[in-house]
Amino acid sequence: MKLGLLRNVAILAILLPTAQSLPPAAAQPALMRLPTAGKPHTVTLTWKSSPSRVSGYNVYRKSKSETDYRKINSSLVPGLKYTDTSVESGATYRYMVRAVDTEGHESVNSQEFTVVIP
Repeated sequence: MKLGLLRNVAILAILLPTAQSLPPAAAQPALMRLPTAGKPHTVTLTWKSSPSRVSGYNVYRKSKSETDYRKINSSLVPGLKYTDTSVESGATYRYMVRAVDTEGHESVNSQEFTVVIP
């Protein structure tokens, strides 16, 4: 395998305490770059389960040039992992996650995490 074909994948961990009155998560992200052969860049976010009963999670992202977050998942994320496949090389993105309870109410924002795509 030629090294020139390798790309980087960013992995980001976001921790959420609860769905009710969530304060921003205090944990730092686990960010690693893993080589993958011939694949485009992706960012994989993982987080701990909320101790409150939730229906799922919404993932929000903004680029360096954007002022507002926008939801990037088309439906609630039922698990504790989301992969963003629409990132571009050389871009900087900020992510945050909100837990969604069984009545559709979102928690406050998790801590913001920044990822720079090589």
